[in-house]
Amino acid sequence: METPLNAPDLAPPRGLAGLFDELLTRPLAFIHRARNGGRTSPLRLLAASLLCYALYGAAAGFFQGGDQILVAALKAPLIIGFTLLLCVPSLYVFSAVAGAAWTRRSFVALLAGFAATLALVLLALLPISWLFASSSRHLGAASFIQFALWLVALRLAWRFLGEGLRTSGAHGGMVVWLLLFCVVSLQAATVLRPVLFRKPGGAIFVSGKKSFLEQIGDVFDEKPVEEAKAAPAKLKTGTAKPVQAKEVKKEVKPVQKAGESRPAPPSKPHP
Repeated sequence: METPLNAPDLAPPRGLAGLFDELLTRPLAFIHRARNGGRTSPLRLLAASLLCYALYGAAAGFFQGGDQILVAALKAPLIIGFTLLLCVPSLYVFSAVAGAAWTRRSFVALLAGFAATLALVLLALLPISWLFASSSRHLGAASFIQFALWLVALRLAWRFLGEGLRTSGAHGGMVVWLLLFCVVSLQAATVLRPVLFRKPGGAIFVSGKKSFLEQIGDVFDEKPVEEAKAAPAKLKTGTAKPVQAKEVKKEVKPVQKAGESRPAPPSKPHP
């Protein structure tokens, strides 16, 4: 007797909410339907996933607040989407080497299902992300919390991906790809920096080569957000008073020419 987790169901669920519920409760039903020519709506899943990533990014942007909320909402889907795009070839090759047999339809469905499951987990973690982002002072602490939540999301999204790979015939070894995906996501976030904090007047995108290991070191060297915001204000207004030069008054004495007698000093009046 098949468990609800592995029960194939070729009847597509109704609406996007039904697709998301199927991914959480019966992930293999989605894969079976894709392999048997059923409707999976991968484009709708990917579009909805990008929206969930943006909402999660906006919650993380509350670390600095202001315009950075919109910047983080823009960059979160860019980071995850860029990572997925870069890791698609390795996912296909690694799974094929592990024994998976893919059709184009089933592979696209697996990728869309993984992205959607990851989006659902991040959406569930959004309130926790907002709490720590809005109440933390140090960029290093806020970044550490975001990384921990990212690892939780990847671990839970692996449930769908692992089931799909086993169904397709893969036999182990795919945890290496998940580790690779995690490392690539860290470098993608470094390339698209800054995400959580941007210095006043700083650019939205910073150019230049930089490793994610260097970025981690710089993040933990950052001052608390209040001090970082106050520093430009101090430089603008100035805390030290300029040294005022003392005015030296010199008594100008008339130059006496040769042959001229000195004028007699004024006589004092007699009483």
